[in-house]
Amino acid sequence: MVDKTKNNLDVEQFLDFLESNSVNSLPDSLYEVQNLIKVEIENILWQNALSQLLIKSKEYWLITISENLVNDFEQEKEIKILWIDKEKLEIDLLEKAWAKMVFRWTVIDIYYDFENDAIEKTKWKTSFRIREKIWEDWKSTFYYTIKRKEKKDADSSVMRVCYEKEFKINDIMLFIELLNHLWFKKTRAKKKDRVAYELWKIKFDIDSYEWIPPLLEIEAHTAKIAEFYIESLWLSSLEKSNWWSRTLYEKYWKNYKTFE
Repeated sequence: MVDKTKNNLDVEQFLDFLESNSVNSLPDSLYEVQNLIKVEIENILWQNALSQLLIKSKEYWLITISENLVNDFEQEKEIKILWIDKEKLEIDLLEKAWAKMVFRWTVIDIYYDFENDAIEKTKWKTSFRIREKIWEDWKSTFYYTIKRKEKKDADSSVMRVCYEKEFKINDIMLFIELLNHLWFKKTRAKKKDRVAYELWKIKFDIDSYEWIPPLLEIEAHTAKIAEFYIESLWLSSLEKSNWWSRTLYEKYWKNYKTFE
């Protein structure tokens, strides 16, 4: 389905795959993907075939843009605050910052790549994952997330810059089968409990991993906005980190689940 020499998606094979998997509800008129979303997808993904796959999947309603606040960010800046007092911080977010809790759930992330790890090894630091969000009543929803990371500052307290988009997967079984058909493989996985708050286009995600002290991840348009709330919530004295989860795991001697 992917022409690796030209790095393009074979659209005819894509449609044949849908028909061969009993997808009988193909729309008479395709959903028009806005040019801005196309540009954002292509800005994140270094492989044309992957960006084409995402755009085509959106046209055929296999995925739809999610309501995640991250989709509103042209450029996302984020920083982690370690060793937080989780219970106190939740009270402060509600009563002092007047933030709104948007969800409380368990999150399982599974990352995909090609056999030679071509996606993550690229200089663009691109990754994509399937995220399962498990609600308190054990119902699950699935999301396709793509992310490109800018080079991080040597000072771990400086916010990291990245570009990210999240799409809701409307048929998870079909989409996984499609990835398998494209020769993707599972590479690693992680699990955490997350409580998410939002305020004025700012995300406050409180994450709890097994054997790792709870932490806060703040995502905002600018470092200045994030720093204001770090001070307002009395978090300035705590250790800050612009690491990704892989480095966080290494700090606490914890291993990712990997797939052979």
